[in-house]
Amino acid sequence: MPPTPLPPPADAAVRVAYEPAEARAWTGRALVIDLFRFSNTICALLESGRGDIRVYASPPRAVAVRKIEKDSDLFSEINLGPGVEQYDNSPYTALHGSDPARTALSVTNSGSPAVTALTMAKEILIACFANFPALVKYCRSRPMPTLIVPACLFYDRRHVEDFICARALERELAGEDTYAAALQEIHASGRVLDFMTTRPDTGRRDMEIALKKGIFGAVPRVKLVNGVGTVDNAAIL
Repeated sequence: MPPTPLPPPADAAVRVAYEPAEARAWTGRALVIDLFRFSNTICALLESGRGDIRVYASPPRAVAVRKIEKDSDLFSEINLGPGVEQYDNSPYTALHGSDPARTALSVTNSGSPAVTALTMAKEILIACFANFPALVKYCRSRPMPTLIVPACLFYDRRHVEDFICARALERELAGEDTYAAALQEIHASGRVLDFMTTRPDTGRRDMEIALKKGIFGAVPRVKLVNGVGTVDNAAIL
């Protein structure tokens, strides 16, 4: 595995976070990347027409809401216990295999903890290759100091695809397209094959979404209220 590069100066207009504490203290715009699942699942939920999407850091809290709100769906790769009805944290399922009229509740290992840690941020957006063009268009129209947060910081730093995508987004915001090189680096890491092996049902279809650039027009924006993130679409239409 290649070494993680040194972070840029702290006063850079756009930079990548390398420690969770950076995200927790950030007061500008934050762009959260959990490339293989959460980011694309949230985008897919918006694209499918879901009007009520919420992000939780606590599995017990998400499960409790699901039990109370009977017209809601849980999306998570976490085993939430016996008797809990849930969908996998799968962008393919979110886009094609669930009812967009129902509330969507998301609780995950890395993406949702990363989002809900950003309590000081002025704005929280969710990023992935699939929404790069729409996201960049939005950010360039409203410039502000920006921290790109690889969600693996909050779970497992070996999920290097988040860092690779974050660096590509940093360059994309600067006007440089490094998508092809980033994609090659992700494949070389072995993480794609690992993911598909552990997700036999939708893994290949999820990767077909997660590794494509510009297929989604949604720009998920998260507002935190009492520890829960509510999602709307900030995209410029």
